This record gives sequence, structure tokens and C-alpha cells, in this order.
Amino acid sequence: MSLRQKLPPLNALEVFEAAVKFGSFSRAGLKLGLTQSAVSRQISKLETYTGTKLFMREAHGVCPTPAGEHYAADISRLLGEIAAVTEDFRGWSGPRQITIACSRGIADQWFMARLNQLKLEISELELKLKVTDDIAHLRLDEFDLAIFYRSERPAGVQLTTLGHEEIVPVGAQTTPMLGATDDPILIGILDSMREWQDWPHWWSSAQLTPPANMRRWLLGDYGLCTTAAVQGVGLTLGWTWLIRDQLASGILLPKHAHVMRSEGRFYLMRPLDRHQRRIVREVSDWLVASNGGTLD
Repeated sequence: MSLRQKLPPLNALEVFEAAVKFGSFSRAGLKLGLTQSAVSRQISKLETYTGTKLFMREAHGVCPTPAGEHYAADISRLLGEIAAVTEDFRGWSGPRQITIACSRGIADQWFMARLNQLKLEISELELKLKVTDDIAHLRLDEFDLAIFYRSERPAGVQLTTLGHEEIVPVGAQTTPMLGATDDPILIGILDSMREWQDWPHWWSSAQLTPPANMRRWLLGDYGLCTTAAVQGVGLTLGWTWLIRDQLASGILLPKHAHVMRSEGRFYLMRPLDRHQRRIVREVSDWLVASNGGTLD
């Protein structure tokens, strides 16, 4: 069965949503520019298609049946999503416009430091940066390019490896080395994503036992963790690809000899099912060249 055969009549869905909202076929018709009988026919068509009674008649209008009410909630949400996606597409489809998706950590620690150079080297660029840590629900049609850390190779995209990850405790110059005191403050991410390595992983990799008097500080995101470390609050785990600029400048320094290599990689991703526009190719090439990445 084709997609067209699986879908209910779309006009009937719009009429159905309006009838539920206004509780009246006549008021729904006024809103949509239809007669009451035309609304009734569309509802009848939808009931025939679904095999379910969707409305009960009342003295002053109609109300959805329990099944109709449940169906209406899903239909309203889906129609809203279609409208939002379409509106976003209509407003963002120029020849020099590009949408790049990335995580909060990558946006804060890596991407923002490169924005001005990107502006200078890619002429007439219009950028939309979509920042989300919920990559599991990020659709391929929501971005032209994406930069994420993944522990496994994602499907449906062309991949360029921007960096393998090495993880080491880091802190400010004035912060003691890990192991020099028995009560260090160890800074981590509150509700850390499953794919990211945290202190327990590092202790295990280093085959060390955490200090008995250590104190844990859990902050809202990785940017807060590195900012606290720069301020000398304590030690955080340094994802060396993300914080390469801070390490190069010396505002953050490695604070232990053991470096844990993660199985995951930071990828530049491009959806495979879409024509690659010129601006997407330009920005992709710029990101790879400026990072020293290689086609995976």
C-alpha cells in the first residue's frame, strides 16, 4: 500500500480539527469558509475511512467521542508540526542560508570561537545554529550540516571525522594536580548524556580509586563545568577536541598523566537523501579544512 493510500483525506483532517475546536459543524464551517453540510460530509468521509464514530451530537453542537478526542489530540499535534516545518522551510531557503545543528557543548566550546572567521571567509553567509542535546529526536530534514559526538557511526548521513576524543582531568594553573590533595572538588555535568564519559569512566580507565574526601559539583552543562575549572573552583574532565583552544592558551592545563581515549568521535554530518547546495558544500569544506578533519 502506497503512502497516499495510507493517509486519510487531508482536507477532512483540517475540518475535523476545526469541528473539535469549535464544538460545532456550523462554526467550523464559518472558520473554514464551508457550509455546514460540507463540513458534515468531510466528517462522514473521515469516519468511513477510520471506521470509527468521531462525534456525538448534542443540543447546542457536537462533541468528540472518546476515540475522536484521542485522535484529535494526535492529529492537532501532527498538523501543527507540518505547519511549523513548512513555515520554517518557506522562511529559510535562500541560496546562502544554511542550518547547522550541534550540541550545547560543541556550540559553546568549539563553534562560537570560529564564528567570526566563518563570517569573514564565507561571503554573504546566513547561518541558523540549531543547538540541541537531544540528537535522538533530531530529524534529518532539520539541518544541512550537523556536528555531534557519537559513540557509534550514525546512519543516513555522510560522515567526516573532525576529532577523536581524549579525556583528561583539567584545571586552572593554580589548581593542584589530581592526587596532590585528598579533598579535590571534581566538577561534572548534571544529567550527563549517556554517550559522554564521566568521572566513573575515567577512574576505571586509570585504574584508580577516587579520593575518599573528594567533593562532587554537578553543573547544568559542559560550558559551566569548564568555566568553573578556569575560575579555579576544581577539576573537570577535559574533552581535548572541544577545549583545544583553552589548552593551547594555557587557561586550562592537564592535571593528571592518564589520558582516556574514548571510543566515540566528533563527526560532521550531512544528510545523504538531499541535494547538496553550493553553500552547504562551501561551509562543509571550510569546517573540514579549518579543523584538519579527513573524509571518513
